[in-house]
Amino acid sequence: MPVENMAEIIWGALLVGYLVFSGNPAYLQPTVLVVFLLSGSAAFIEIYLRKIRWHYLLAFDTIVWTILLSAMVAVTGGRGSEVWPAYLLMSLTAPSVDGRSYAYLLLGANSALYTLIYLFWDPAGSPFHPALLGMRIGLFFLVAWVVDRSMMRERKANEAILAVMAARVTELTEARDAERRRVASDIHDWLGTGIIAPIRKLELAQRAPSPEAAGARVGEAIQILTRSHSELRRVMENLHPHLLEQMGLADALESYLTQWGEEHQTATAFTVAHGPEPANQLAVTLFRILQESLNNCAKHAESTQVKVALQVTSDLIDLEISDNGRGFATERPTGSGRGLTGMRERATVYGGTLQVHSTPGQGTTIRASFPFQ
Repeated sequence: MPVENMAEIIWGALLVGYLVFSGNPAYLQPTVLVVFLLSGSAAFIEIYLRKIRWHYLLAFDTIVWTILLSAMVAVTGGRGSEVWPAYLLMSLTAPSVDGRSYAYLLLGANSALYTLIYLFWDPAGSPFHPALLGMRIGLFFLVAWVVDRSMMRERKANEAILAVMAARVTELTEARDAERRRVASDIHDWLGTGIIAPIRKLELAQRAPSPEAAGARVGEAIQILTRSHSELRRVMENLHPHLLEQMGLADALESYLTQWGEEHQTATAFTVAHGPEPANQLAVTLFRILQESLNNCAKHAESTQVKVALQVTSDLIDLEISDNGRGFATERPTGSGRGLTGMRERATVYGGTLQVHSTPGQGTTIRASFPFQ
């Protein structure tokens, strides 16, 4: 519910208490009760109109509230009315309607009508105080200005948050599309070398002039299919880390690291201080961070050794991947590159952090830390 409507309802409740317990029988006259009931109805009608985004809400506020609030002041004593703070509601409502210039015109019209009531309607014979009138009118605009500034700051903050979220969505979308292209390329390569090539070998074996020649072709086809099987397992592992389901986090990380080291002819070392098993989604996030780190290492690092350390406690999970490769300059933004961006996004989702330390010629260290979940 908008804050201005909440203010209207709260003010109405306070006014009921004042009218009932003030001890002034003039406040319980039918005219006062009728104006109050109309004001309460208007407040709830306005809530509905805001909900449906009615195009003429400004006109509603201008006409209905100016009349009803002026009537409330008039029937409760005119110049001497003690319910004049009702006009402050317009100070709260004005900055929230569409069009800031119109909002202040609305507030000005409301204040002008209140001034006329103060000057010319005085059934109780209250003294005229220009300073009091000026203070009340000034207070209307002061409250409106403060609320307007606060709403502007909140709007700018929300716009900044939306801009950051839009940038992150774009980065994640691009990362997802890049991942799909990579998987499609892997499957295409696998179909080309893993299926078509063995078929050609077997066709040649079928037409071979001797059993020895046919056996040689069959043996070549078996080798290709064996490599293709390993490649297919790698592609499937990239799509979904089945190792986690079969082994648990620590063993899955170690197994993947060992396979990666053998494939890329790189020495690997894995150390673990293992505690309780984390939640499945967090385990998948850690596995993906290791995959992306090793992928970056294979593409850019030219390293001969990769070390991975996992530490799991009841409070914290740390995963550290370090290599002795090329590294990069410290002035290079650590968030550059889709790989690092994707890892940071994964870490942020689960309340974690990702730190990257690198020095040219001295390798790179990536450390992901998460609260245990």
